[in-house]
Amino acid sequence: MLGLCLKLGESLKGHKPDNFKLRNSEFVAQKVIFHACSILFLFRGTSLNGVPLLDKPTNFVDYASIHVLTRSLLETTWAFHHVFVAPETEDERSFRYYCWMLAGFVQRQTFPAIVESARQQFEKDAAKIAEWREELGRTEAFARLRDREKTKALEGRLWRPPSFKQTAKKFLGSRFGPSIYAYLSSYQHADALAAVQIGAHNSYAKQKDAARASLSLVAISLSNLVEAYCTLWPGLKLVANRYPDTQELVKMYSSFPTFEGIE
Repeated sequence: MLGLCLKLGESLKGHKPDNFKLRNSEFVAQKVIFHACSILFLFRGTSLNGVPLLDKPTNFVDYASIHVLTRSLLETTWAFHHVFVAPETEDERSFRYYCWMLAGFVQRQTFPAIVESARQQFEKDAAKIAEWREELGRTEAFARLRDREKTKALEGRLWRPPSFKQTAKKFLGSRFGPSIYAYLSSYQHADALAAVQIGAHNSYAKQKDAARASLSLVAISLSNLVEAYCTLWPGLKLVANRYPDTQELVKMYSSFPTFEGIE
């Protein structure tokens, strides 16, 4: 599935979408792919040789980093879906898009500008921020917000799905989704559970087994990404259909959980 995602990305080179709001979606998808590639690389194991003060080579599977990357991969996949796929109207798509564009750029305005080039970039960003806020203010979705929510939207603090735990229910199932997300978050935040488990997984084989759980989550995310791309760009279905075996995997993983209440 990783290969199919890369193939679909290659097929989009040189093609500009009719809706300019979809252009940046490719970069969000790239972030998912980068995480997936790194996870696959780490799963193959890390070998340290010739390190000063290290008496002998050491080999390990950095499954803790795999879990951290998997959480980021899931959140990026869900953000991609929330901003670019889920909106049912063009007004809602515009609202979510401009909320998303403001996020990060508004925050960066508070960063210290030490060099002249940074100050010049901030000035350019300020002009774009004003433009995005104006476009956001034109949407009906923005007009329906309460004043406090409008302030959050203009500050780039209202672009994410309402709750990643709730989103996890949709993509990973209501029974296990929130627990899976909370478990990965434990590794992100260095909770005691993560530290104790690192001590318990003290062999290469145990580390490898611990990493496998995340690979299934990566497969689910990549399958959702493939289907989303084929929805946003219908022409990509012709490319995906050239690989029927991989398409079967996409269908299998994207149908998880298969039925509501059955996981």
